[in-house]
Amino acid sequence: MKQKWKYGCIALVMIAAMLIMTEAGGKKIQDATLSGVMIVIDSGHGGKDNGAMANEANEDEINLLIAKKVRKALREKGAGVVMTRTGDYDLASENATSRKKEDMRKRVEMINQNRIDLFISIHLNAYPSADVHGVQIFYQKGNTDGELLASYIAEAMDSVSDHVMHNKAGDYYILNETRSTGLLIECGFLSNPQEQKLLQEEDYQLELAQAIVSGIEAYFVALQ
Repeated sequence: MKQKWKYGCIALVMIAAMLIMTEAGGKKIQDATLSGVMIVIDSGHGGKDNGAMANEANEDEINLLIAKKVRKALREKGAGVVMTRTGDYDLASENATSRKKEDMRKRVEMINQNRIDLFISIHLNAYPSADVHGVQIFYQKGNTDGELLASYIAEAMDSVSDHVMHNKAGDYYILNETRSTGLLIECGFLSNPQEQKLLQEEDYQLELAQAIVSGIEAYFVALQ
């Protein structure tokens, strides 16, 4: 009797474990809304190029922190992700005559050489007036898909930032020279003290990253 009871308990534990695994597996499959999608995440600046700076906050460092959170969230949705940089460096060669030009050229090459569905270039802003704040999204001029993508990400950003500026076509090298649909997202202004503080907080960085991914999801749903 004891032996039968023992085996009965073991069987129940195994069934329970299988049910848990099945449930987890099913959730994982359901969450893979971006399966098969390939995205490049460009973290602006890096290395000696700090980008915008305010007090002890450097744009390039915060860009990378947000970019890594976007990568993690995208992978959890099933997307393939390529990062233009994963550490504090630029892409220029050691003997480059113009580090900035070579860095930007290599970022564009990475985007153009990979067979991707879209790219996101993450930046922070700065302005002489400390009152200016908020998120601003730039898309490629004449690219209706980019304009659509920008609209969905801006809509998602409304729940994160108290000021999402009007999306517009941007005259930036990374937008002008790339063949795939892409955006340059200014996630906030380091020149605004309140926003600078937020941008340095991990929870706020995560909210920004999740808004970007939510907008990307909505964009691909709209394309179906």
